[in-house]
Amino acid sequence: MITQVLFGAISLGMAADYNQLIVERIENMPQGGVYGRYRQGLPESQRFDELYQTVEDLGRALQVELSGQLRVKPAKAARYSFCSSATYLLFCDVVSVAGLQRVLTKELSREMADVGDKVSVIHGKMDGVGIFGHWNANGPGTAVLFERLDLGTNFSSFDGATPGDFMKIFWNESIGKGESGHLVVYLGLNGAGDQVKVWSSNLLNDDDSQGYGTMWVKRERIKRVIFSRLERPENLAHWLNFSEAEKTSDYLVRILTTGSTEEEMKEVTRARN
Repeated sequence: MITQVLFGAISLGMAADYNQLIVERIENMPQGGVYGRYRQGLPESQRFDELYQTVEDLGRALQVELSGQLRVKPAKAARYSFCSSATYLLFCDVVSVAGLQRVLTKELSREMADVGDKVSVIHGKMDGVGIFGHWNANGPGTAVLFERLDLGTNFSSFDGATPGDFMKIFWNESIGKGESGHLVVYLGLNGAGDQVKVWSSNLLNDDDSQGYGTMWVKRERIKRVIFSRLERPENLAHWLNFSEAEKTSDYLVRILTTGSTEEEMKEVTRARN
C-alpha cells in the first residue's frame, strides 16, 4: 500500500499541479522492453550496442513539428531504455502537453529534442552539455538543470516528497566520479516507511519485467537522494538566453574526474534538507 496518493484530473487552466500530471503521464509511457546496459559477455564490438540503441531511439521519439512544437512519440523508444532516457522521455512528454505553446518555440523544442551523438553520450563526453546532457549526467544532473533554469525546488528529505517528484538515488557514497546511481520518479512510501515505490527504466520491475515499469526499493539500500520538483516548466525558455559556453555545466563536467562532496552538491543545486 502506498501512503501517498493522487486524486482527480489536472486542470492546467488553474494552478498547475505538475506532480499529478507527471504521475498521470506515466500511463502514456511504454511498458517493459529491454533495460539497456553494458554487456560484458558479448564480443567487444557489441558490448555497448544496447546503450547506443537507447540513445538513438530516444532521439527518434522526440520530434519537432513544422509548427515548432515538441511532439513526443513514446512508442519509438519502447524497446530499449535506461533510467535517464525513460525519465527524460516522460519529462519531455509532460512539457509537451502542459499548455506551454508560447514557451516551446522551434529553437527550444530543437534543443530539448537534441539528445546528442550516441557514442559521445554513452562514453560521458556529453555529461553536462545541453539539456539532455544535464539530465543524463552523473551526479545531480537533473537537479543542476532545475536550479540553473529555475524549474522548481530541489531537496533531500523524504519528509517533503510527493508522488511525481523526480528523484536521483545514489547507491554508493560517490557523487560523479565512481558513482552508482539511478534516476526515477518517486511514487510514495509503503506503510512502514522503509520501502520506496519508483517508476523508471529498471533492471527488475515489480512484475518481473525489465525496462519501463515500477519497483520497490528498500531505503536501507539508498545512501542519499536528491529530489527535483517540477513547478515552473515555462522557465525552460531561460535556456535560450544562455551562451554556447553556458549550455555546459562546468560542475557536472568536473565531477566526472574529481567527484563532489554532498555539501558542494547541495550548494550547487540549492537543495534544501
